Amino acid sequence: MTKETVITETQNTFYLTVNDLEEAMKQKHLYADYALLDETWKKRFDDYMTGKKTMPLTYDPFFKCMFHPDRHPDWLSHLLSAILGESVVVEQILPSENTAISVDSLLIMDIVVRLSDGSLANVEIQKIPYMFTAERISCYSSDLLLREYTRLKEEKGFKYSDMKKVYTIVLYEKTEGDFKDPMLHGAYIHHGKTLFDTNLKMNLLQEYFLIALDVFCQNRYTDSKNSDALETINFDMNNLEGWLSILTAETIADVERVLRRYPWSEAIFREMSAYVNKPEEVILMFSEALKIADRNTVKYMIEELQDRATQAEEKQKLAEENQRQETQKRKLAEEKQKLTEADLQRSQEEVAQLKALLAKNNISDIHQK
Repeated sequence: MTKETVITETQNTFYLTVNDLEEAMKQKHLYADYALLDETWKKRFDDYMTGKKTMPLTYDPFFKCMFHPDRHPDWLSHLLSAILGESVVVEQILPSENTAISVDSLLIMDIVVRLSDGSLANVEIQKIPYMFTAERISCYSSDLLLREYTRLKEEKGFKYSDMKKVYTIVLYEKTEGDFKDPMLHGAYIHHGKTLFDTNLKMNLLQEYFLIALDVFCQNRYTDSKNSDALETINFDMNNLEGWLSILTAETIADVERVLRRYPWSEAIFREMSAYVNKPEEVILMFSEALKIADRNTVKYMIEELQDRATQAEEKQKLAEENQRQETQKRKLAEEKQKLTEADLQRSQEEVAQLKALLAKNNISDIHQK
């Protein structure tokens, strides 16, 4: 079977029309769940089940369905190896709810894994760009490090050398601000760690990988136009561009392009398309994704309102401060004016006194003569 036939052959299992799909959902007693989807998600569900689009892999239920280590331990390991730039093996997924801070970010996917060398990796996908990116990421990384420290401290014979690396990996569907700085020249992956200005060699435990998926897609589209669609086949499963292309592929044309360049992605797309035969599982994933989207929308609106309220409060305080300063300036000006008028009156009185004294002296001189 060639790469070009993968989509064609798997499309035979898809529903031909939306009407056929709706009838099937009714027969399988899934129509109630289907009807609860909003128009956007219902359209995406229809497109997937009729073979027009892929699963939205950047959402938690779909990502974990396809990349859970219990199902395909090598897929997630290859993805993380591509991001970290070194070969790693995912050992297990850890519960993400045991955290010291409230998870209030606008996440659409969150997974914490332990690697075979003992290090931890927290992989998140953000749907909406939020404020205070650096501060939040620092808190998440510190929380993960403290979580591991607390776990190891409970074991006998704890040594600080037992602590391993903690990787915070955040993929952004949409970015703004610093990520779009022209000085970055289209860079879409950013690796950060603590360095000393004296070149002191000390490997601290926290590292960060920030990936802008929208910047990646924009550059990939531009590159494909400029290269006249000439593509080099890549067989390396640790290739970062290959994995990001899989995560961002949406249309069948996207899938075909990925398959041509990264033949190893065939197994992933085959399994993704096979879920069309399990509508009960797919509708549950879409329902969960809708809940996540709704929850994020509410959180985003709350953050926006809080931000506006804070800005309004700061603006009000600034206005009050300006008014206070203006009032103080006016009072100072009035006092200065009063002092000036008093000084003028006093000067005039002194001049009058001097004139009177001078006139008196002149009269005395005349009488003496």
